[in-house]
Amino acid sequence: MRAHLERLGAADIELRPGKSGQFDVTVDGALKYTRSKTGRFPTDDEIEDLGETP
Repeated sequence: MRAHLERLGAADIELRPGKSGQFDVTVDGALKYTRSKTGRFPTDDEIEDLGETP
C-alpha cells in the first residue's frame, strides 16, 4: 500500500494499526476510504482515485 501511494506521488504517508481489522485512508485530514463501510480493502484503481477532488 505504502509503495503504491508513493508511486502516485503521495507526500505524507502514515500507516497506523487499527482496531478489529480497521482500515481507513485519510487525505489531507479527510476520510477518503474506510473498510468498515465496504468490508474490503481498496483496489489499486480506488487508491489512485483517493487523492482526487470530486
